[in-house]
Amino acid sequence: MNNDNRSNSSGARPPGPRSAPPSPWAITLGTVAGIPIRLHMTFLLFLAFLALVIYRGPDSGVGLLFLIGVFGCVLLHELGHSLVARKYGIPVSEIVLYPIGGVARMEKIPKPHEELWIALAGPAVNLVIAIAILIGLIATGSMGTLGSWINMRVGDGFWIQELMIANLMLAFFNLIPAFPMDGGRILRAILALIMGEVPATRIAVAVGQFMAFVMGFIGLILPSVILIFIAFFVFIGASQEGTYYQSRALVQGLSARAAMLTDFRTLPVGATLQEATNLLLETSQQDFPVIYGEEVVGVLSRQSLLRGLSTEGPSGYVTGSMQRDFLIASPDADLQELAANLQAGQQTCALIMEHEKLVGMVTMENLAEFLIIQQIMQRQQGQTT
Repeated sequence: MNNDNRSNSSGARPPGPRSAPPSPWAITLGTVAGIPIRLHMTFLLFLAFLALVIYRGPDSGVGLLFLIGVFGCVLLHELGHSLVARKYGIPVSEIVLYPIGGVARMEKIPKPHEELWIALAGPAVNLVIAIAILIGLIATGSMGTLGSWINMRVGDGFWIQELMIANLMLAFFNLIPAFPMDGGRILRAILALIMGEVPATRIAVAVGQFMAFVMGFIGLILPSVILIFIAFFVFIGASQEGTYYQSRALVQGLSARAAMLTDFRTLPVGATLQEATNLLLETSQQDFPVIYGEEVVGVLSRQSLLRGLSTEGPSGYVTGSMQRDFLIASPDADLQELAANLQAGQQTCALIMEHEKLVGMVTMENLAEFLIIQQIMQRQQGQTT
């Protein structure tokens, strides 16, 4: 990707990998290997529910140990994904723990061969944990009899054995080829090595949605609310991943020049928020580069303008409300990569610079319009061929 290498004294940043904003409704527990570990608020409600159930039983302490062990293993599962991703140079912004498992948020989409090993790493961690527990049980003579394994309960002191079984189940369940679960990602990665990412994703999405229907049907027969919930999660996740990869395919091989706005307005550093408001109402533009001479020193977004009006009033200056940290790219920058950075960051636009001069803008709004036009054009081409 060709970046503009101008000075960063104004706060401009080339569109390299950026830290995504933290997941909403999640609290930070700490960091492991530099990766923030966060707990979603729904997980706290789930823990409260389980605590009530466990507290009523005679062996609440043992049950709590088992519960902590299971979610510790879920965390290790996600760390397995994350550490392999970082080995391939893919930043991981956070790991979020939900009631149904964990999610490692990566800031860059891996290549097919990278995705294969990243997806395999999570279930592999659970298998290693299960084998380690088995070896420990054999070494300490705590394997027990066949009858004890058949009738074992966590409350009877068998929480270590149950933890081993839980890890085997986590590994097996995650290897089911239901995209976007690990097994579905493995399927997509193998197919992508053979036929390319777009058709591979299309097949993986179809398989994932079919598997979701199967799980949902089984959940209705049993009945199992948890299985129905997981089926719903898999179906929605597969649909979202399919839409995302379809959008990537529409801009594959294109540069920022193809989608950038060339007819735009700017604001001088001495402009007031009232002048910016007038410009916002006169045009359809929502992001305004702030200029000092010919140098871009900031970007005033619609949100920043409204926030400035509420705190400083219309007589305030745009320099007090503008964002000094903004994305820059050259006209030849890869549009697919630029779009990913816009989605991952908190900026609403990227400024296109050529030879130290502002020549265009790529905003989320015009990028969405560009994708719609590309989709229509591709559909028309498919009908004429």
